[in-house]
Amino acid sequence: MQVRQQETVVPASSPPPRAISLPEWLRTAADLVAALGTEFDADRERLIGLQERLRAERCHLAVLGQFKRGKSTLINALLGAPVLPSAIVPLTSIPTFLHGGDGLTARVVFENDKPDARFAGADAEALGEFLRQFVTEEANPRNRLGVEQVEVTCPAAVLQQGLVLIDTPGIGSTFRHNTEATLNFLPQCDAAIFVVSADPPITEVEVEFLKLVRGKLARLFFVLNKADYLDPDERRTAVAFLQRVLHEQAGFADVPPIFCVSARQGLAARQKTDAAAWEQSGMNDVEQRIVEFLLTEKTDVLQRALARQAADLLADVSHRLELTRRSLQLPLADLDARIQQFADRLVEIEEQRIVLLARLARDEERLAEAVAQRAAPLLPKCLHFLQRVVQESQERDNAHWTEESARAALAAAIPSFFEREFGAAHQACDAELRAALQPHRRRAEELIATVQRIVSQLFDLRCDAAPKEIALTTADRPYWRTHRWVFAGSASIPPSWIDRLLPQRLRHARIRHRLTEYVEYLATRNVGDLRSSITDNLHASIQTFRDRLTAAIEQTIHTTRTAIETARRRRTEDSASVAPELARLEAALADLQTLRQHLAPLPQ
Repeated sequence: MQVRQQETVVPASSPPPRAISLPEWLRTAADLVAALGTEFDADRERLIGLQERLRAERCHLAVLGQFKRGKSTLINALLGAPVLPSAIVPLTSIPTFLHGGDGLTARVVFENDKPDARFAGADAEALGEFLRQFVTEEANPRNRLGVEQVEVTCPAAVLQQGLVLIDTPGIGSTFRHNTEATLNFLPQCDAAIFVVSADPPITEVEVEFLKLVRGKLARLFFVLNKADYLDPDERRTAVAFLQRVLHEQAGFADVPPIFCVSARQGLAARQKTDAAAWEQSGMNDVEQRIVEFLLTEKTDVLQRALARQAADLLADVSHRLELTRRSLQLPLADLDARIQQFADRLVEIEEQRIVLLARLARDEERLAEAVAQRAAPLLPKCLHFLQRVVQESQERDNAHWTEESARAALAAAIPSFFEREFGAAHQACDAELRAALQPHRRRAEELIATVQRIVSQLFDLRCDAAPKEIALTTADRPYWRTHRWVFAGSASIPPSWIDRLLPQRLRHARIRHRLTEYVEYLATRNVGDLRSSITDNLHASIQTFRDRLTAAIEQTIHTTRTAIETARRRRTEDSASVAPELARLEAALADLQTLRQHLAPLPQ
């Protein structure tokens, strides 16, 4: 075993008392493992990675609501500056992510590898005007600029605490696909604030949306905005009505707190640094009682998870040290015999791994075929839907019906249809993928456990290392940030000069003929894109799982071999150092055990 310069396995002092924070415990654990030798560098890096995760904790909080409820003003009030443009319908498919930072910056990410557009400056209103060019229907109709997402940094106190605010499209607006896109995005958020207002307190559209939202978010909070337009009695009546509707119609068994605020007054108070007005606006309650609660809860959950992972990692390190110690104690001939037995058993392990990967490949083919089968009915369904859109546009416009108006109707209807259909298809395929991977995950974890049992049996060890887990993850970037609909409907195509000379019946017949071909193209192209997107997600997810499976097995075998071979090399190269090495290992194992005992209950 290669040892670094220090003679002891721990820092100068013994592990700190229980009152020390988790970050300090993780640093102590990393220092302890670093002193063990270069073969434990990967373990040290993992502990450092846990520290980084703890430092970079982020809570994603979406702000939801209908258009004109005051979502953007609420966010601006929390930020303390008019960063987001307000009072204009936001463009669908363009979320805005607000992160903490030293100054005001913005980055607009485009599709098709177009260079980013950037802003940096000290003027919040200038930033708002910059964003207006990209995230409003007025300046960027139907996203003709090809914006994929917008990222903003702001030196607001609320964002410095690890919060990421996400401005979402307004639900139930003229742009119907806003609602579908928001629903598909919500599983990637930690919590949400739902903004309603006094005019009226809640609508049928919002109730139907909330019925769907309840199962997608762990935490949901309600803000009744524009409360400054109500007197105290009206405010109490509005809150009581909202609570009753949430319970009786939206299905909330326990209605969350409802915060009455004036985001408009709150923003003005922040800009004037008027603490009393900020308190009076109700925004202080939103900031303190919701945001801080979310951050505290997420911190507790994260700390418990990281402490457990650190304790499991140290258990694995202890197991390998114990294996080295046991190998040093065995007679050399006996050690060689057990090393050979281990090599023989690894042949069986490799055969089982090959069988496992072959089964995974067969399931991948089966799932890809299932995607094709799931997409097949979408083509006639899409054709029927788009044909109905054309028919309705003709019935609505009657004598004034034109090809341009029909194409505009198609362009407006397609995103809603495909967001809805993709969301349902993606969720179904994701569920099938996870169900298919679970048996492979269990077999892989059992294979790793078999390696650990073989070692324990061959070297008479107690196997108390935590079972290895292989995470099941799927490619889950928000769909509304990544997909690009193809409907070619934004350009105006002038009618043929022949059409203008024909009577209405013949003119409409010619338009219907051209639109039939156009609808077939739209349906075929977009269903094909949808199928390709789901299939790509499937293959990427399985490849990630395959890589993790193989890496987990190979890492277990590698670390075991390293521990045994290190002991054998010391026995043959420097037998006189065996006794001091055994004493060093004993001390290291004792220190690791002490640290594990303190880590396990630390955050509870």
